[in-house]
Amino acid sequence: MEGVVGRVRYNDGKREYTVTDGTNEYSVSTPEHLHHGACIMIEGELVGDMRIAAKRIEIHEGEKAEAVYRKVKKNILDSSIAYYQPLLKDEMASKMHQRLRDAALTILTAKKLGRSVMLRFHGDADGISGAFAITKILPCKAFQQNSAAYTARDALRDIAAIGQESRPLVVILDFGSGENCSEGLSLIRAAGIESLVIDHHPMDPKFSDEKSHGYLVNPFMFGKDASKYTAGYLACEIAAMCGLPRERALELAKIACSGDKSDILGSDSSDARKALVLDYLAAHTSFGNNLDFYRNVMEKKDLFDSIAIQADETIEEAAAKAMAGMKRVQGKKLDIAYFSLEGIAKRGEWPSSSKIATRVYDKLRAESGRALFCIGYTDRSIIMRLNDEAVGMGLSANELAKSISASMGDFFEGGGGHAKAGAIRAKTGFAKDILNALVKLASSADQG
Repeated sequence: MEGVVGRVRYNDGKREYTVTDGTNEYSVSTPEHLHHGACIMIEGELVGDMRIAAKRIEIHEGEKAEAVYRKVKKNILDSSIAYYQPLLKDEMASKMHQRLRDAALTILTAKKLGRSVMLRFHGDADGISGAFAITKILPCKAFQQNSAAYTARDALRDIAAIGQESRPLVVILDFGSGENCSEGLSLIRAAGIESLVIDHHPMDPKFSDEKSHGYLVNPFMFGKDASKYTAGYLACEIAAMCGLPRERALELAKIACSGDKSDILGSDSSDARKALVLDYLAAHTSFGNNLDFYRNVMEKKDLFDSIAIQADETIEEAAAKAMAGMKRVQGKKLDIAYFSLEGIAKRGEWPSSSKIATRVYDKLRAESGRALFCIGYTDRSIIMRLNDEAVGMGLSANELAKSISASMGDFFEGGGGHAKAGAIRAKTGFAKDILNALVKLASSADQG
């Protein structure tokens, strides 16, 4: 039989290996030294319960090894993802199915072959919920990443940690698609590390060539304004394919969607409360935090309730301060509301400027059935929120950011998003100029 070497242990002084052909696992005793991940051919006879008495073992290299590995992966897929009930059934989910399935195969293969895996998840409710789901299936080293960039420094850290292992894998969750991740991903590929990126943010065009970076799951590959299919939801869908009970996968996916204001799964107030607590916790933890901290808090009811109350109260207070100085422009169909967050939102502290802007937006949206464009700003950033009616008029936060980039390039440092939410990073002193331009652009659309 041909297979891949998984685990190794010592039994009465002899090496005993676990070898899988993708369908079954066999125990093989041999004095030969086989390295983890080796693709081998065994001649021998089956004795006892799934034990092989080996007479000859050949270690494959090059294309022979790759052929065996591909065969094992196919057998894992055929034997492991037999029946699966999707968490979501719509056109986009159907389009993504094969890509999700291939990602699930990568996860299952890593699990069955005992590969060394590094998981980096974004530090918010969406990323944390997805990480909960993946780690229920796949043993791995999981670390929080508060930045949306996978830098050269990140890559070198991961190369040092797992680069010497056999067929290592880096999973990047809720970031990784942007241009600011290209250099890091190129480095780990050069080091022979496979990557799996699960993201829902607008993509760097270079990702159209998968050979440049690894494997990508992103709804923007299948349609525009697709970010409501959050990374956490995608991770939960993949985990469910791998065997995570559907009820648990759906529970986590709803929290992920709630955290990013996505309505695809009908998240309720309980999901929103859990997402709020995770966001609050993430805002107070540093780079590299693992998942045990979050699990412990979520399981302690009194602590969870206390944090939920505190997190909500601080956002309410900040939103009230922002609304006190708010200005409004009422057009034919569109309401524009803008407010300063200077002195209210503090960098690196809770609540963030985006959380405050979202809370103000939610309050204004509840009051009006009209199209709404809500803008919060600091001296360096502009946060945009639009409701469905505004999007229906042709407005899009992402397109507005692109327009500002094209017309005010000297003032613009970066930005983007999707149709209903986005942000712009301005050069110091020019945020109000960009704000005025946004109000003018939106007013023009209202007149058109």
